[in-house]
Amino acid sequence: MGEKAVLEIRPIMNSPTEEILAFKTCCGIRSFDQNLEIHVKNVAHRPVVVPSYFDLEGENGVERVSTLMPAGEHTILPGEIRAFYCYMDEGLWKRAKRMIFYDLEGNAYRVDLP
Repeated sequence: MGEKAVLEIRPIMNSPTEEILAFKTCCGIRSFDQNLEIHVKNVAHRPVVVPSYFDLEGENGVERVSTLMPAGEHTILPGEIRAFYCYMDEGLWKRAKRMIFYDLEGNAYRVDLP
């Protein structure tokens, strides 16, 4: 049986995302309302393909967040960290208990939120 892909998820709420995106794009994309930065690290020994959405799980069920930047499907190589950004409603964030990312093989990666 092969190794299961493993992702480590690290959300950073109220990250200085505007400055980060301005630096990364060097006078390109400007985004003033992005307040959530998420680091997704592949700790497996093979590439993992991650779509640019996640679910927030809370007492009221699950809500899909599909407004991540950059959009699309992203191949994350072993040891690599991919950063995603989005606007997150503070109330929704406070009510959420878990963040769930997925890969294109159907695996779910959960992280408990503080």
